[in-house]
Amino acid sequence: MTTETQSPNRRSPRQRHSKAVDVARRGLSLVLNHSNEQADAVYEQPASRYLDLDRFEREKRVLFRERPVFAGLSVELPTPGSYKTLDLPGCPLVIARQADGSLRAFVNACLHRGANVAYDAGSARTFVCKFHGWAYNLDGTLRKVRGGDNFGQLDPACTGLAQVAVAEKYGLIFVRGTRLAEAPEPIDVDEVLCGLGPQFAEWSLEMDLAAPAIHPPVVTASNWKLAVDGYLEPYHFASLHKTTVAKYNNSNQATVDIYGPHVMSGFLGRKINELAEIDEGEWPLMRHVQLIYFLFPNVILSVMQDHVEYSLILPGRSVAENVMHHNYFAYTDWSNEDVHHKRFHNTQWILTAEDIPMAEECHRNIAQGAIDKFYFGRNEPALQHFHKTIETELAGAQH
Repeated sequence: MTTETQSPNRRSPRQRHSKAVDVARRGLSLVLNHSNEQADAVYEQPASRYLDLDRFEREKRVLFRERPVFAGLSVELPTPGSYKTLDLPGCPLVIARQADGSLRAFVNACLHRGANVAYDAGSARTFVCKFHGWAYNLDGTLRKVRGGDNFGQLDPACTGLAQVAVAEKYGLIFVRGTRLAEAPEPIDVDEVLCGLGPQFAEWSLEMDLAAPAIHPPVVTASNWKLAVDGYLEPYHFASLHKTTVAKYNNSNQATVDIYGPHVMSGFLGRKINELAEIDEGEWPLMRHVQLIYFLFPNVILSVMQDHVEYSLILPGRSVAENVMHHNYFAYTDWSNEDVHHKRFHNTQWILTAEDIPMAEECHRNIAQGAIDKFYFGRNEPALQHFHKTIETELAGAQH
């Protein structure tokens, strides 16, 4: 768990979040009774679901292009001209804050020859393709064709960047990786969140976060689902993370709540039992619980005492590759930069030295036929829900 960098009032709305109270009550009961929240039965899944190429293509289409997916937090695009890029499978995007404060999202490809018009994240007045210098306004309209008199006449209405749907609410940004011409329906964030909206409204993520610390994307040699799996259960803490995460968090104990395809897991601090000796009104809640929001299909957003962070995992160029984006946002009222810097880099070390090598090891073994099925235990309900939801989404999609 986190340690204090500065001590805001424990009665502040964020430190007394209603869901954190619920997690603390249930978590304390789990610890005192030496129990956990369980699924109904063990769930078996063929290992081939991490390897099948046809399935991989369907996952990219159905889960990442046809449905809205989380693209970032509002604080990442603080002012007009702010932008960020995100390479969804089959649909590279650029999302830009407009002059009126709204967002627009476009396919990140110049209409001339398909080169990118933006890279990484930053601020710009125009997007300029590095290949031939074509320039686009923040609203995606074509601004200038370099050497236009020599190039020939173009219809500006047909040469702007292709738009995709984007929506923003509660400090969260969602996009759909399909052009508006093909999928014009707007994104309803509350509908996407399936009941999580009030919790995010209570967190006030649109107001209380500092600019992010951003780790460069990490390309990993495992299927994208293996990367996600590691975030959805604390069962592995005591073995894989015995000198890191397990020093501060209980292993194999968590609260679990289902919201449509999403899951909210409450991870518990090693000293949560201390709450039994304190009046509930005085509980230092966020010192003892972490709220882990899994936003289906690929984002793990963690709300902690002094910061918020998310990992966004995307399928890579093959069934055996994924790309992980990790962003860290300190709360503005917890201002110790040295502590945040250390915590951010410690998290990166855990991911790159413990989690990622294990996912890669598992992928290598199943690719060689070492096992033919996985077992997800009753003590891994969030993990079970993730894979059952994928099956439901793929079965219900048009082929």
